[in-house]
This record gives sequence, structure tokens and C-alpha cells, in this order.
Amino acid sequence: MNNSVGDLVYIPSDTSLMRLKEGTPSKVIRLEKPKYLLVCEEKDSKLGVDFQGDVWYVEKRQVYNV
Repeated sequence: MNNSVGDLVYIPSDTSLMRLKEGTPSKVIRLEKPKYLLVCEEKDSKLGVDFQGDVWYVEKRQVYNV
């Protein structure tokens, strides 16, 4: 599965999103409902997605191409 900046991805419910501060999670939330989000950046095994106006990170293996 190959995702690029600008791609729309599907993220299932019960998936964790995290905010990173200097590479370390500073806040983690779990989605109650599935979401379609835009990819903003890519970091190693994570994708940065636009969620509520900020960049949140999710493991690449937990998202699906749309």
C-alpha cells in the first residue's frame, strides 16, 4: 500500500492517532468512528494526516487507500 501527500485514506474506528513532539507521542486519541482523512506527510512507518486542523500520526499499516 503506497500513500502519498495529498492522498485520501480511510482510517477505521478504534484506530489510535497521535500528536508528536520531537518524535515522541505527546497526545494519543482513539477514533470512535471511521474517518476519511488527507495525508499531509510521511515519517518512517507513520503517516501524518489532517485531523481537526492539526497533523496527527497513524501507523501506515492501519490505513486503507481510497
